[in-house]
Amino acid sequence: MRETFKHEDFRYGYEIVLGSAYRGYADVGEVLSTAGRVKDGDADAWVREWCATAERLEEEARRAEGDGNRVSARSAYLRACNYFSTGLYLITHSSEPERQLDTWKRHRACWDKVVDLTAVPGERLRIGYEDTTLPGYFFRAPDAQPGERRPLVILNNGSDGATSHMGLLGGWAARERGYHWMTFDGPGQQAALFLQGIPFRHDWEAVLTPVVDAMVARTDVDPHRIALIGVSQAGYWVPRALAFEHRFAAAVADPGVVDVSTSWLEPLPGFMRAQLQDPSKKDA
Repeated sequence: MRETFKHEDFRYGYEIVLGSAYRGYADVGEVLSTAGRVKDGDADAWVREWCATAERLEEEARRAEGDGNRVSARSAYLRACNYFSTGLYLITHSSEPERQLDTWKRHRACWDKVVDLTAVPGERLRIGYEDTTLPGYFFRAPDAQPGERRPLVILNNGSDGATSHMGLLGGWAARERGYHWMTFDGPGQQAALFLQGIPFRHDWEAVLTPVVDAMVARTDVDPHRIALIGVSQAGYWVPRALAFEHRFAAAVADPGVVDVSTSWLEPLPGFMRAQLQDPSKKDA
């Protein structure tokens, strides 16, 4: 198979969107066609072409929804939201980084349509957090009656991933197996960052505890059977939070980030890493 991109960032983004076809977040033909219009290393072309494909599908989804074709509309909205988020992946490297907020809003609008058009529509949440609230989504198991108590899987996003990807990375799989699932935008993430201006924080237990409080207060959640999946950067936050928040029955760190500094040190030349690790130079 021909290598589409040699640039590491482009190849990484391409492989992610191609792999998302497994859950209907992409169509392989659409991915290959869009990627084929992008010159390797050209961030402007990357943003332009992925957003163009997203816009085409967004319009297709609107027509299907207007005709009452909910399944087709949901499918097109899902792919559109994913392609918008793929364009966002490199937008800060483009000549128009100021388009980030508008593009993110279009992505989010498509995702909200997916939530509403799902066979058992999702529920929008406002989770109490300090002196404000955090946005979230709750999805009932499809075979559960309204209000029926079930185990819950919480999907905790990472540093810059799209909220919609939480379905791709475990949410829909949990639902198919009879679990309720939910996700939320924590400090520094998605709507909490773009719309509320709330920055990241290291003490993630201060975020997850209010989330758990909100979930155990629901009559349709089994408070003794709540599992947590931390994706990407949350692979670091989740273990940290578990040291303080003990109400989770199980947790997954995917991937587990043992040492955040690794991503800072690895790109450095070997002699510089050696100097930083030399105890005799600690006071230098």
